[in-house]
Amino acid sequence: MQQDIQSSDSLQEGIVKKGSGGIRPILRTLKRNIVLVIGMAGITTIVGFPLIGEPNPPTYEGNFQLLVEPVTTEDKLADPLTFTRTDGQPNDKYFTLDYATQIRILTSPEILNSIAEQIQTRYPKFKVGTLAKNLKLERVVNSKSRNDQTKILEVSYEGEDPDQILFILQKTAEKYLKYSLDERKTRISQGVQFIDEQLPQLQKRANEERGKLQKIQQQYELLDPIAGGQVLYDQVRSLENQSKETNRQLQEFKALYQYLQTQLTFTPEEAVAASALSESPFRQQILNNLQTVETQIAIQSATYNLNSPELKQLKEQKANLLNLLQKENESILGEKLTKLQDSSSIMSFQTSIRQKLIAQLIDTDLQIKSLEVRLQGLNQALNTVAQKAQLFPGLVREYNDIQQQLDLTNKRLNIFLDEREKLRIEVAQNNIPWEVIAKPSLVSDAKGVPIGSETESPTKTMIMILGAGLGLGIGLSILLERIRNIFYTKEDLTDWVQVPLLGEIPRYENFSAPSKLKVDKKSEESRLAKSQRRSLEKMTEFLHAFDNVYANIRFLYADSLIRSIGICSAESKDGKSTIALHLAQTIANMGQRVLLVDANLRYPQLHAVLGVSNQKGLSDLLTEKATLNSVIQRTTLSENLFILTAGVPYANTFKLLGSESMQNLVETLQQTYDLVIYDTAELHQYNDAIFLSEYLDGLILVAAVHKTHKTVFRKILDQLDTYRMPCIGVIINHLQLKSSITYPFYLTQSFNPDETVALEQEVRSL
Repeated sequence: MQQDIQSSDSLQEGIVKKGSGGIRPILRTLKRNIVLVIGMAGITTIVGFPLIGEPNPPTYEGNFQLLVEPVTTEDKLADPLTFTRTDGQPNDKYFTLDYATQIRILTSPEILNSIAEQIQTRYPKFKVGTLAKNLKLERVVNSKSRNDQTKILEVSYEGEDPDQILFILQKTAEKYLKYSLDERKTRISQGVQFIDEQLPQLQKRANEERGKLQKIQQQYELLDPIAGGQVLYDQVRSLENQSKETNRQLQEFKALYQYLQTQLTFTPEEAVAASALSESPFRQQILNNLQTVETQIAIQSATYNLNSPELKQLKEQKANLLNLLQKENESILGEKLTKLQDSSSIMSFQTSIRQKLIAQLIDTDLQIKSLEVRLQGLNQALNTVAQKAQLFPGLVREYNDIQQQLDLTNKRLNIFLDEREKLRIEVAQNNIPWEVIAKPSLVSDAKGVPIGSETESPTKTMIMILGAGLGLGIGLSILLERIRNIFYTKEDLTDWVQVPLLGEIPRYENFSAPSKLKVDKKSEESRLAKSQRRSLEKMTEFLHAFDNVYANIRFLYADSLIRSIGICSAESKDGKSTIALHLAQTIANMGQRVLLVDANLRYPQLHAVLGVSNQKGLSDLLTEKATLNSVIQRTTLSENLFILTAGVPYANTFKLLGSESMQNLVETLQQTYDLVIYDTAELHQYNDAIFLSEYLDGLILVAAVHKTHKTVFRKILDQLDTYRMPCIGVIINHLQLKSSITYPFYLTQSFNPDETVALEQEVRSL
């Protein structure tokens, strides 16, 4: 059921209206506060009446126009500035004037004081303050396009004396023309002076920067940074390649040396000694002779004894040869003999192959030493060049920075020199830069008669004061309405909501019951008194209002079977409980079984109004402390109206309104009764109705005029719209202000439909 109602067009459009009520809410506000508006207008008029004085004399206006920039190309070519500032080529940017600044200068105290002194020669009492107040300058714009501004300044002046106005404009024009010439010459002279002051500093700076460049060039031999850097990096690459190649050769020779040393078992020193001994012819001869003698000794030893003269002679020859060999060895080896004579391999004879290996070993050793020396030199050179290469970028950057500064300084120096020559040409010019294109004149009509401004009449002033008072009253009325922040009429509320307006409940009172309801039309004494008749009319109107509410609910939602409704309000004391009770009674009197449930577990009221027991109720059902039949009571208002009171509230019982138990209870009650109406707690302070409405077919909002606050009501509407709650309409309630919640006499009596119809017919017949 809830889904059916939510699918209706009204709910699909939302609850809160997106548009405003237009001018109608303002008109209703003014109607309610008409006394305030008229009162403020009257007070303002009374206060402002003494301010109305005699009309002022008419004022006149005069003006003239100045052309302050060249217009055509010919004018630009004829201007000396063209040749001094643009090298003979006209350029608009050199003729653009800052008009805002120029106007401020022309209206400055210094210029105005000078003009006032000229005016005082004819009008001694004239003051500079009057000139500053009445003199106006503005840039003339094209009337067709406000953005198309001309190069013309219009100077206007207002005053009461036409002759004085013309004289003031003439003196002003003369001063402005003289100012344009003097200002140009002064500006040029100041420019020349400024250039003369800057030239020595620029020249000094240029000399300093040249000195820095020269110092760097001399210290690092740097003439061209790009070429120098290329040479430096080429040297680094060349030295790196040479170092790698030398190191490769060194490793090869070391490997060969290791191999030769393994084959010969000689050190280079021993190899040299062995080679020297083997290459001596005399030593070789001695060795041959020694070998011959040793051979003869061996032969003779077999024939003679050891003491024989022949053996002794041979041994003496051998000793002589050994001494001679020793001397030859000393002659060949020198001091090295002592270290090397113990090595038999060195002293022995070296074959030709070993001689070649010894020569190769000695040569390899020499190559290794040579390559090591070369590699060391290359590494030292590479380190030196690499350090220069690391410093070179910073050096080049410093060099380039100095060069750039020098170029900028030279450029500025040349510009200043050129400008000085140009300014000397300009200062010789005497033509006036500005031109008066419209001479000083008064604003006149077609006949040439000066036109005076109309002064404000007392009537016009009074109308303005009255209008100000009305505006103030309107503003105060709107402000007062916003401060009060309540609904005053049905229209105020309908401007805010999109859901249907289900009904408007008139203000009710505590009516007194007549002694009898029977009416005898033939007897004057049987008629009701006038006051009682008025009470019956109000009571009937009150009852009809609930008939209309039920009719709207039934026919607006004819396609949806509504079995449960929640009656809620934004704030407390908006009359929702009264409306829930009367609506339930109205529907019950139409023959439907209606159950009225007091779901306001925080502040229940219905049991006190109906005079029924509240010992057990809804809270007991939710906590499963009672059965449904034991808590539902029949009312005396109608045999079809039943009441389920709130019961004694337990701690946090209201939280069970959103529980599954409550959902099951709602479904059970919908199956038992034709309609179930729930009186809920206010929405502004509590969310009880929000949780409960999830299980109901719809919600009805109650708003009380002269009571419900707009901002609170809007907040509740937005909340319902956000939660997509099934709000089926709004009921407007006219409360009886400053009265407690009481009910008319007929709520304590049981009226059947026939009696109600008879009562209505009686009222209509009166």
